[in-house]
Amino acid sequence: MSKLVYYVASSMDGYIATQQHQLDWLENFTLGDDATPYDDFYQTIGAVIMGRETYHWIIKNASGDWPYQNIPAFIMTSRDLPIPPGLDITLVQGEARVIAAQAKCASRGQNVWLVGGGKTAAYFAEAGELQQLFITTIPVFIGSGVEVLPVSHNVNVTPKVQRILQSGAIECISDINI
Repeated sequence: MSKLVYYVASSMDGYIATQQHQLDWLENFTLGDDATPYDDFYQTIGAVIMGRETYHWIIKNASGDWPYQNIPAFIMTSRDLPIPPGLDITLVQGEARVIAAQAKCASRGQNVWLVGGGKTAAYFAEAGELQQLFITTIPVFIGSGVEVLPVSHNVNVTPKVQRILQSGAIECISDINI
C-alpha cells in the first residue's frame, strides 16, 4: 500500500529554505557516502505532490530539466500556472484526502513523495494524510526561513530509524501517528 512521505532536508533550527527561498546552506554541504542515496529513495516513488512555490523554485532552478520526468506530479495551487509541454503535471486544490487519494492512485502502488514546501506538508499532516517523515537534518543554523512543518496542532511521530552520518547530518525516518 502506498503512503505519503515527506522527504526533505532541514537546518538544525527547523528550516528548509531561507526567507528568500534559497538553498545555499544545503547546496554547500556534502552529505558523504553513508547517507541514504537519493536514487534508492526515488526508486520507491510513483508520484509527487508539491506546493506552488516549490514548483516555481524547481522550474526556475532546474535549467529546463524537470526532475520528475517519469512520474505524475500534482501541484497545489488555486492559480493557473504554466506547464511545460510533455510533462505529466496536474494542478490541484481542495481537500487533502482527495488529493492524496488521487496521487496514490496515480503512483501505481508506489509511495507518493510530498516534495514540499513546509506549508503543503503541514496541510497533509493536519488532515491525517501524511504517513511518514524522512528528514535529513544538516548541522547548520540559518536563523529564519521556511519552516519544515508549520502545523497548527500537535502531530505525534514514532521514530523508526535515526542515523548520525559521518558528515554530522542526521537522518531520521518517522511514522506519523494518526
